[in-house]
Amino acid sequence: MAWRLKRKFIIIFLVIKFVFLLFLVEISSERRPPFRKPLPLFDYDGAGFVKDLKLSYSCRNWLLELAQTPVPALLIDKHVLRQLEIGQCDQVQLKVSVKIGVDVAFQWKSDSWDHKFELVYYSNDTQKDYLDFHSDNRKIIPKNFNVTRIGNLLIPTVIPVFLEFWHRANFIPCRNMTMLRDSPKLKNFPFLQKFILKDPRIPAKESVESLALLRDQMTRFGIFPFLNGGTFLGWFRECTVIPHTTDMDIAIFSENWTPEFFDFLWSRQSAFRVKRQLGMVNDSYEVTVVPKAGFATPIDVFLLYEGRNETTGSGYRWVGGTAVDGRKYKYIYPPYDPYCAADLLGHIFWVTCTPEEKVTVSCPYSIPIITLSARIR
Repeated sequence: MAWRLKRKFIIIFLVIKFVFLLFLVEISSERRPPFRKPLPLFDYDGAGFVKDLKLSYSCRNWLLELAQTPVPALLIDKHVLRQLEIGQCDQVQLKVSVKIGVDVAFQWKSDSWDHKFELVYYSNDTQKDYLDFHSDNRKIIPKNFNVTRIGNLLIPTVIPVFLEFWHRANFIPCRNMTMLRDSPKLKNFPFLQKFILKDPRIPAKESVESLALLRDQMTRFGIFPFLNGGTFLGWFRECTVIPHTTDMDIAIFSENWTPEFFDFLWSRQSAFRVKRQLGMVNDSYEVTVVPKAGFATPIDVFLLYEGRNETTGSGYRWVGGTAVDGRKYKYIYPPYDPYCAADLLGHIFWVTCTPEEKVTVSCPYSIPIITLSARIR
């Protein structure tokens, strides 16, 4: 009799435990963003890409005179590039020398340069996706820009994007701290911690490569994303991806977003597919994409909106959020300045120029707005 009661108790205990585990799995899956119903794929015609430069006749002739350089050189002079963009090189008056970038491998030719040039040497490491300029303030820019060659002079052909690269080029180092991580709440439940309560951890190197690919596809549309949330914190604090993270986070100023890029995401040429979208472009917009190839690292893209305190008149930035019950929140950030560059596992990403200040608000305060379902059907 005692044996039967004991067996019955064990069976009931196992059933309750199994139901509890199923409940945890259901909660965990509810936290993951649902897949958006896919749209038909199409071939993108490039209509939204920032256009390549078409050199005017006067600019081409002027560059032929300027291009008498002993070795290949990259034109980085902002004044000259703007003149090329508007096609009025016959009116160019150079009061100072023209700034050019030269690979440090040619530094031995430094005595053979004309004084009309200001040289800035750069390193081109094949293991990194950026050029590293040896200026007074270290600058780095992506390598992935098109150029046209006139003589030995390399001229960027998508000038607005290249100028934005240069505008965001000041290098910011990370802290490279060592973090000790043990979950005091779940250390006695390793099975739950590893398999039930968490989405799968992402591979750091492959995930950063995917993030860099998304950056490249965005810049073709003139969109300049910057690290945000846990990805920003992992870069600044540890110079890498936080080991237990399950996604990547980037943000874009709302005024820099373009709907053409979202259309592009549904094309065959996009390296990503849309997993979900929340909110509206003018309010609390968020889109999650995953790579079509390799590990399906979710990348959350947030729009950062501009706001102003009606009492003090001070400006701020905010990101929208929606709770499980549909309640809508504003997450408030101080004015943002994402005009500096950083290295994350050999890839360039843009970051705030004041990371110490922003880390203190990496978990910004929130204010409830209204109960509203933000899901776009």
